[in-house]
Amino acid sequence: MKTEQVRLKDGRPARIRLLRPKDAESVLDYINAVTAETDCLGLESGELDWPVEKERRFIKSHRKADNKLAIAAEVDGQIVGVLGFTGDEKRRMRHTGELGITVKRDFWGLGLGAAMMAYAIGWAQSSGVVRKIGLRVRIDNERAIRLYERFGFLREGTIRRQFLVAGTFHDAYLMGLKVDPLNDDSALTGRDDGS
Repeated sequence: MKTEQVRLKDGRPARIRLLRPKDAESVLDYINAVTAETDCLGLESGELDWPVEKERRFIKSHRKADNKLAIAAEVDGQIVGVLGFTGDEKRRMRHTGELGITVKRDFWGLGLGAAMMAYAIGWAQSSGVVRKIGLRVRIDNERAIRLYERFGFLREGTIRRQFLVAGTFHDAYLMGLKVDPLNDDSALTGRDDGS
């Protein structure tokens, strides 16, 4: 997919683009920064300690696969948001996968998360493969839940004690979005029985 230019609610320009292997070090720095800003993520600050080369391989694998996506949102040349979708590798489930999204705190509420979600859903619709996007979100992360519901995600279940933060358990919603190809009913390969 191509790079998209967007304007944030405060008027600043941003761009959304595919991650490149040369972004690996910046992505790791970004992850360390964003995990320190909130306890709603599955990772704690400093927990992702793999080497830059492993991140490069991760990005490359997402660029090669037809059911994986890794994008960055940039403002003034700095990564301020990351979204990843990892499709399942098993043939019967490769049309599904899990999405994760983060935005630096300074950019919350400016429309960046919505722009990345729109990009990802557009990619999924044109992928020819992805038919379901899943995600997990802490049930007290109301801002994120509102964003997902605005894009049509439905709550499909609750996972009890999904997160343990400072000795306190937090439940998570499983949320999902059915993805249909853009104006191409011929791409349907299976019966939609509502599940």
